[in-house]
Amino acid sequence: MSRKSKHSYLLEKSVQAVISAIEIYNKPDFKYREESFSILMVNAWELLLKAKILKDNKNDLTALYVIDKVKSLKKDGTPKVNLCYKQNRANNFMTIDIYSALKKLPLENVLRENIDLLIEIRDNAIHFFNDSKLFEKKLLEIGTATLKSYVDIINDWFNYDLTRFNFFLMPIAFFHPGDITALSLNKEDKHHKNLLKYIAKKEKEFPTTEIGKHNISLILETKFVRGTSTEAIPMKYDPTNPKAISVKIDSEEQFANKYPWSFIDDLMPKLKERYKDFKADKKYNKIKQALDKNVAFCGERYLDIKKKKGVPKKYYNPEILKEFDKHYQKKNNNDNYSEKIVQPQTPSTVGQPTGKNNYSL
Repeated sequence: MSRKSKHSYLLEKSVQAVISAIEIYNKPDFKYREESFSILMVNAWELLLKAKILKDNKNDLTALYVIDKVKSLKKDGTPKVNLCYKQNRANNFMTIDIYSALKKLPLENVLRENIDLLIEIRDNAIHFFNDSKLFEKKLLEIGTATLKSYVDIINDWFNYDLTRFNFFLMPIAFFHPGDITALSLNKEDKHHKNLLKYIAKKEKEFPTTEIGKHNISLILETKFVRGTSTEAIPMKYDPTNPKAISVKIDSEEQFANKYPWSFIDDLMPKLKERYKDFKADKKYNKIKQALDKNVAFCGERYLDIKKKKGVPKKYYNPEILKEFDKHYQKKNNNDNYSEKIVQPQTPSTVGQPTGKNNYSL
């Protein structure tokens, strides 16, 4: 029976950490909810990033070790042929922190910022305290976004199936953090105010987008909808019966929710922004004409809704972009990112890893 690869151990530990974070957050009455979630979630990200670095470096543990720059230089200041690595108080080799791990991998900037916000929240929790209703609201939004990104990343990097887990945060209360709208930042103490202002600044720099793979934060909305349970109360709409149950349906709102994009103001700018090779040519027109006929992507609105008179105006569902993805090349958000990963040389026998069990992660 073959042993699991070293990166697989880190991968499993990362998944265990994120599941623990969700389970603790979703407990009905847990007083250290947000702080515990941020601590465990940052740990999960760090382990996942290190697992990816190990995988990319063929499970060479020295890829995670912290180089001792002083011991790696000769007396004349020139670098030694073999690198030396720092050791902790237990004489095990120190591994890089989460910031160093982030620098080694080409992640989208918005994902980096989301993880950075989690780290800031964790640091405040560990070194001081977080106790604010507004903070609880922001943690829920940032946590929801980071879980979505985590699921996407672990699937992209390791093809890891997380469908057997419930990866979502549950605000189990009638007055959950998302409903807090009347609270004022001015009522917060200086410590909380500084943290919330920092979060608000990052959210302004990286606004939430519907088509983005990653986001700084995601707002969670809870709505009551019609159920299909067999135990539900049967209802029948009869406009001619004055005794019938009154049901109000706002068709305009329903249409706007399904087709929020107009052609000129939304769809075209999104297409130009999203693709490298996009042109409004015959190829585009042929694709669009086919998609316009699909009610899942396009809907028409007339000036006279009842008689359907006048020239109809077309509106679009954001899901239409997934169809255009099949025909055009998406822009790479990391085109301007460059990070040189230095492959460590074989370590010397002094202050170096010599035994197969002489390492710590």
